[in-house]
Amino acid sequence: MKTIRLADLEQDDALFQPICRCLDDGKLVCFPGRGAYRIAADLTSKAAVGRLLQSKRRTGKAPALVFIADRAMLAQVADEVPPLAERLARAFWPGSLTILFRAHPGLPGKVVKPLLKANGRLGVRIPADPVARRISTEFGRPLLISSANVARKQGSSSPAQVRKNFMGRVDLFVDGGDLPDGGSSTVVRVEDGAYTVTREGRIPEAEIARRVAAG
Repeated sequence: MKTIRLADLEQDDALFQPICRCLDDGKLVCFPGRGAYRIAADLTSKAAVGRLLQSKRRTGKAPALVFIADRAMLAQVADEVPPLAERLARAFWPGSLTILFRAHPGLPGKVVKPLLKANGRLGVRIPADPVARRISTEFGRPLLISSANVARKQGSSSPAQVRKNFMGRVDLFVDGGDLPDGGSSTVVRVEDGAYTVTREGRIPEAEIARRVAAG
């Protein structure tokens, strides 16, 4: 497992290049986010998605999360973007709001099929964390994201635990040390002109209601 120190990455933009090359080769990258390490794979690569699912020993009921660099990239991921979803994205992205979308038909079926078993949707957001967003921007394609813990086990905030669980599975690790608890994103489903909060996290449901009412 090749390692790049977060402090070095923040000082040297050139270190984003090997990260993107790794993703472009269908390999897995792990980097720190708000409260947890994340494992990333190229969403458009069947081989990369398969490697991520296998590395996690993931169950079919686990929801899928996708990071995008900007709202324009959403067109590569979502089948349609309802007006209300667009308003929520403008209000809360980059940030801790995950919006559930039907998968774009242009995504390879064999790639997305195992990702839709939980609820038939892809959870999508533009991350607020600067490292995650920079990787998304530099790579230029949507990233499938998963927390760096094995199914039903904790440890995604500890570099030592990440190495223990994913040695030989993750190809490149951005080490930011032990991470403080950052909470979860809020998850919203938009359908028939209305929204439903399926998980309340860092963004309170009341704040979403206030933004929606404000138009």
